[in-house]
Amino acid sequence: MEKKAADMLPHGKRKKLAPTDRGQKKERLPHILLILALSFLSFFYISLPALASGLFPAEHGQEGKKNQTSADRINQSYLRQVGQDFFSLVQAPRKWEGPEIMNLAAVIGTGTVIFTLDQDIFNWVAERRSSFSQDVAKISTRFGDGGFLLVFTSGLYIAGELLGQPNLRRGALLSLESLTFSSLIVASLKFLGGRARPHAWEGSQSFRPFSFSAKHTSFPSGHASAAFAVATTLACSTENKIIDVSAYSLATMAALARVHDEAHWASDVLVGSALGYFVGRYVANLHRPEERKMSFLFFPRRGGLTFSLVLTFD
Repeated sequence: MEKKAADMLPHGKRKKLAPTDRGQKKERLPHILLILALSFLSFFYISLPALASGLFPAEHGQEGKKNQTSADRINQSYLRQVGQDFFSLVQAPRKWEGPEIMNLAAVIGTGTVIFTLDQDIFNWVAERRSSFSQDVAKISTRFGDGGFLLVFTSGLYIAGELLGQPNLRRGALLSLESLTFSSLIVASLKFLGGRARPHAWEGSQSFRPFSFSAKHTSFPSGHASAAFAVATTLACSTENKIIDVSAYSLATMAALARVHDEAHWASDVLVGSALGYFVGRYVANLHRPEERKMSFLFFPRRGGLTFSLVLTFD
């Protein structure tokens, strides 16, 4: 731990590696990148959709209650909806059983793998930082800023009002709801964990629970959580693939920028992104319109056929 912390010097004053150390770093780099790439790919493109469905089934507070159409204007109905949705989100873990607990274990396991690589990832990114990457990160990090996202969702709402599009207003309000919920959860975890940020130069395994210091609010990443909460809500509220790809791409850029800027460790960003994804998906699913599917079944019987019409609601 002390050895790793000693290797971390302020930007521009990093200790030069000896030739043997540099060679060892290069030998370890392919393994680090391979594990990191596989972890991120499996987590965000394979595991997350299944995990979200298992951990947070789309319910609205009561067993068997149908999904409700969300409010499309800021009024008393919307405020009541926010309270009901937050209560439903908080109550969801109480209904977890064996499969849901296994899914949560998979999330924790993936985060643990990245946690063990945090210091190596930090050093690798720091050694490759450039003026161009700094310019890109400066723009990208704004996509996860709470103030920017608040203005963005407000703009969507105003556009929906001017264009007479209730679905646009509804998507904006649901995004604002997801942003609020994820921010509250992140703030609580930051206070409970008290993990030191990279620029605190205390190492990747320094924790000071219940600290009010800004240097000890690294876990999880609020920018990553906010970006993915809004992106996921918008993606789940539309069937437009272009919007899906654009939203998730911007959210990913915002998350990676936090690692680049030494504001967070990689595991902070991973957990924050997952948290935002789960919250955004849950909120969107609470108000997803029911899908009606019709199927026809034919059963052979003595003397003819039996015809059956099946209408299902998802």
